Amino acid sequence: MNEQITRPILWNVPVAFIVIMYGLLGLLLAAFVYAGWRWYRVVSLGQAGENRFDRMPRRVMLMLRDAIGQGYVIRETWGWMHYAFYVSFIGLTIGTTIVMFNSDLREASKFLFGYDLYFYYGDFYLFFKAAMDTFFLLLVTGVLFEFFRRIVRRPTVLNRPPEEKVVDNWENRLGYWFPMTLMLLVVVTGLMLEGARINALHPSFTEWAYLGRQVGALEGALGAGRTFHRWLWLVHVLLVYSLLFCFPFTKLRHFIFGPLNLLFRNLGPRGRLAPIKDFENAETFGVSQVEQYTWKQLLDMASCLECGRCTINCPTVNTGKTLNPKYLVIEQREHLLQKAPTLLAAKATAKDGGEAPAWEGPDMITEVATEAAVWGCTTCGWCEEGCPIGIEHIQRIVDMRRNLVLMEAKFPQQATNAFKGIEVQGNPWGLAQEKRAEWAQGLDIPEMAAVEDPSSIEILYWVGCAGSYDERNQRVSRAFSSLMKQAGVKFAILGREEMCTGDPARRLGNEYLYATVAQQNVETLNRYKPRRIVTQCPHCFHNLKNEYPDFGGSYEVVHEAEFIAELIKSGRLKPSQAINERITYHDPCYMARHNRKWDGAREALRAIPGTDVADVELSKNRTFCCGAGGGCFWKEEHEGTRINQKRFDQISGAKPRTLAVGCPFCMTMMEDAVKSRSLEEEMRVRDLAELVAESTGTQIK
Repeated sequence: MNEQITRPILWNVPVAFIVIMYGLLGLLLAAFVYAGWRWYRVVSLGQAGENRFDRMPRRVMLMLRDAIGQGYVIRETWGWMHYAFYVSFIGLTIGTTIVMFNSDLREASKFLFGYDLYFYYGDFYLFFKAAMDTFFLLLVTGVLFEFFRRIVRRPTVLNRPPEEKVVDNWENRLGYWFPMTLMLLVVVTGLMLEGARINALHPSFTEWAYLGRQVGALEGALGAGRTFHRWLWLVHVLLVYSLLFCFPFTKLRHFIFGPLNLLFRNLGPRGRLAPIKDFENAETFGVSQVEQYTWKQLLDMASCLECGRCTINCPTVNTGKTLNPKYLVIEQREHLLQKAPTLLAAKATAKDGGEAPAWEGPDMITEVATEAAVWGCTTCGWCEEGCPIGIEHIQRIVDMRRNLVLMEAKFPQQATNAFKGIEVQGNPWGLAQEKRAEWAQGLDIPEMAAVEDPSSIEILYWVGCAGSYDERNQRVSRAFSSLMKQAGVKFAILGREEMCTGDPARRLGNEYLYATVAQQNVETLNRYKPRRIVTQCPHCFHNLKNEYPDFGGSYEVVHEAEFIAELIKSGRLKPSQAINERITYHDPCYMARHNRKWDGAREALRAIPGTDVADVELSKNRTFCCGAGGGCFWKEEHEGTRINQKRFDQISGAKPRTLAVGCPFCMTMMEDAVKSRSLEEEMRVRDLAELVAESTGTQIK
């Protein structure tokens, strides 16, 4: 390669300017160390929590995939814009590093390796300059479109919490405007600097810096020369360092904290709640003070980039309720920053044996978060699905509920009956436990207690409370049982030995009640050692599969949709009677989003002759909540629009004749929405099992 095709590095730059550059580099490194130490002290105020240092190779790979790949960013509207200046900034950083390596580290490479690693010439140089100009162009485009988005479009996802809940500091004053403006100025002066060099040196070869050449021609026409280039270099360097100083001290902090938060993300099932450890000796339950959160939860707060993706499909945000997951995490972070000096002083005083200063600021639950926000969450998981940096919202909210319930005995009045019903009768309706199996009368379904050899049972059918007691969902239980009989499945139920999994109690914060019933259920199940458990309730599925292992119960659990699809695929069920209708399947949050299961239901529906299965935009992992999750089924919905009405409007856009569901609570919420519009004649709501039974000609008693 031609070594003449290159450019002199640090050409026309006085020694004094170079000293300034390296002096600022030293200050920058010191600033990063200081900011890192400061945030480490704040995050370390949190509790130990679960192990987030396990499976580190997998953590690193996932972090690289999502931080560098930006998959969670670009899938949303305008995500390409962020990706444009993210990729270009990374590219320009790599380019600067290459220049530094070929300049400052050239002699070091000769000394250490005995070889001149200089490669900044020839074809590489030409391609390098073209790439740098492309990155310049991408960065300018991305920043300008972001300005347009924030000034002209002003989407609601970018709204901020009330001013009184935000700390008045430089980070919040500067916002994203200051660093983005610096990005633009760095790019513009960088292009001008490149053009000034080309104009002053007039290289004998054709530069591939296609933008720099044009800028240089313009500068030459205006009479710019070496002096202009020299002072422009200093201005550019000062702007670059101003931008770099923004990373530890402004909202660009997420560029560092985001990947770090992804590294320590939850690798378990989404939506799984951590149990309270050592109930017997714990002095407090749940979280009422910000420092009672784990260090990872405090890191979540520090990492939030305020993009608002957590709100895009949040059911409470989209129906005008108090809870806004973006606002909540920001407000709790601001509260943490306000309280941190007091906590750090108390920590230091405790070491010296002195009296710790008292916190006299706002209460985290009642004044920072507010109880309306705490009780509004349906735990549907969209906030965690949408977040590009792995913030775990649900556990943080449930932790506050646990404190209110277990320490303050404060919870929605309507939840009282559900708690009492689970405690006394093993179901939230409070109906007699002796009647749990009455739905199965005349169906000749054995109970496990009466089976001589429990190991001979192929399937333990976990009916759930709704399937056992709710009249509408009893029809689903009978349909599903009839399907299994038709398929020749050898199954049994627990009958009166089955109790509520405790899901409503746990999501509403009554962890003690949940632990009690979970332990009883685990003892029962472990006694029978079922080969497989099948249930039509996604909430039962989630608890049995993902949360009971914490209580000593590990089982193979299958949802009815997956099991029916399996029976059809194996030929044990053969849908033959046509249902000539358009059908839209409403994905339950606890199956599709939390457990990534959505194919089985569609496979089963498409196996029915004549069906036109039409998905709505918000389906599968992007499904919209029906409003029943998080224990909200057991309390009144007072604020804004009803969530089930919002979901019904979305589904109506597909114009289905039948709305198919795979959850007893979705069944109730969707039927209520249909009835509230008096549309029973135009749209019917059916469980998947009922539709397959209709097609197979199964006789349901």
